[in-house]
Amino acid sequence: MSSGHSFVRGAMLLAGAAILTKLLGSVYTIVLQNIIGDHGMGLFQMAYPIYATLLAMATAGFPVAISKLVSERLALSDNRGVTQIFHVALLLLSVLGAASFAILFFGARFWAEIAGDPAATWAIRAISPALLIVPVLSALRGYFQGYQWMEPTASSQVMEQFVRVATILGLAVWLVSQGYGKEIAAAGAAFGAVTGALSGLILLLFYWRRRHPDRNAGEAAHQVKTSTLVRQLIYYAFPISLGALVVPLMNNIDVVTVVNLLKHTGDAQGAATTEFGLLSGRASKLMMLPTTLAAGIGIAVMPAVSEAFTLGYRRLMNERIDMAVRLTVMLALPAAAGLALLAGPVDVALFKDTAGADTIRIMAYATVFASLQTTLAAVLQGSGSVYLPVYNLLIACVVKAIGNIMLVPAYGIRGAATATVISYGVAAALNLSGMNRRIETKTLWLRWFGKPLLATLIMSGFVYALLRQWSTWHPFVGHRLEAGLACLVLILIGIIIYGAALLASSAVVERELRQVPRVGDGIANLCIKLGLVKREV
Repeated sequence: MSSGHSFVRGAMLLAGAAILTKLLGSVYTIVLQNIIGDHGMGLFQMAYPIYATLLAMATAGFPVAISKLVSERLALSDNRGVTQIFHVALLLLSVLGAASFAILFFGARFWAEIAGDPAATWAIRAISPALLIVPVLSALRGYFQGYQWMEPTASSQVMEQFVRVATILGLAVWLVSQGYGKEIAAAGAAFGAVTGALSGLILLLFYWRRRHPDRNAGEAAHQVKTSTLVRQLIYYAFPISLGALVVPLMNNIDVVTVVNLLKHTGDAQGAATTEFGLLSGRASKLMMLPTTLAAGIGIAVMPAVSEAFTLGYRRLMNERIDMAVRLTVMLALPAAAGLALLAGPVDVALFKDTAGADTIRIMAYATVFASLQTTLAAVLQGSGSVYLPVYNLLIACVVKAIGNIMLVPAYGIRGAATATVISYGVAAALNLSGMNRRIETKTLWLRWFGKPLLATLIMSGFVYALLRQWSTWHPFVGHRLEAGLACLVLILIGIIIYGAALLASSAVVERELRQVPRVGDGIANLCIKLGLVKREV
């Protein structure tokens, strides 16, 4: 990206798409849980982590790897190299996707038995065809991201989620109304990944046809061997894929261990699967929203850091790292605090009761560490340290597995949630230390963490006081509409207080407000009139 404005615009486009897709995800989770119950959600959630793991192994690293190589070629004005990278990546991804589909479809019963419930076989098999479509989708997204044009990725993510949610709910309702069992209804819901991916691909092909950025590109002086490009793509994509595996790997550790550990301690099959549904269908889903925002920031910062690193612009690289880390922390801290404070009413509003409130409250703290490690991994890989986040991830996964084994027998799903918080914390700390060591940066504790934390504490104090008063006057239990209204009001109040506290503590300045696309100048002028920020000379 050639300017701070374009970097912020790209990051905010992806973050906005992430917010919308996760809101849609929350909607379908709520409705689906009411349609097929916690047991059906358990079967549904057993399919997704296994699918996501194979998807990440086959494709997840390639959009970022493609964007990195494309941005480097563009920085050197090698337009033919850009086209060649895309063609080679498309072929390679298609082969990997076909192999992953075969592994998941024909081995569905094997994976279901590993998860602890053979009834999940239908759901696993229904989701597998998406592995034939997503590779092409990933190649196109990486290509556009290499041009640091984030609109196609953001738009296709929103389209994909809209169609996916419509399919999930439509098929689930229809199958239940026709008298099919929970395992078939869960399979119908899982098929939404296929229709969603297909719709996203169609939209990206529209962008390619109508606004292809390389249509009038000239030709470069040389052609790189295909085998060399394949090695480069795999070299960058492999560690990035493993880095992208952090969420599905953590979820798969829960898939493999939680139900089996609960059964070992005396829970029946149905009860253990239902408990797992509370963990994966409620707490984990809610925790993923701010983490997805960080993933959007990471996608934007990767080619931006890579471009500056390739050209040797160290000051520009440090500015982009600073912006990415600060933006991540400023989004993740209030999100974690808000989710922890509002766990009870959120659980009632979304899922009818407070059965998952304690687990949601614990998992909320994982959002900060999960978000931070995601952004820091993108920074490390964009600056050439592609394998360090992988080693840190492996350590975190070992910590997660040990934590589950130690805590689940004693504390149930709350123990699994605690292990998740600890493991993400380890990954974030290791990535931060690695960034300081490899790129020779310094952790700006006050700028990155101190001021956002102070603003979060101020917001939390107000929200906690208001929540106590509301809870005293009107208990939430059994009143979903009232709980939802309370959450909405308290979230809006929290956003206003947090924003004012950020400005008052100088965590955000006029220049940064003006970088916000379209509305930045208006926000900056209003804040100057209100005395919340100082006008910069």
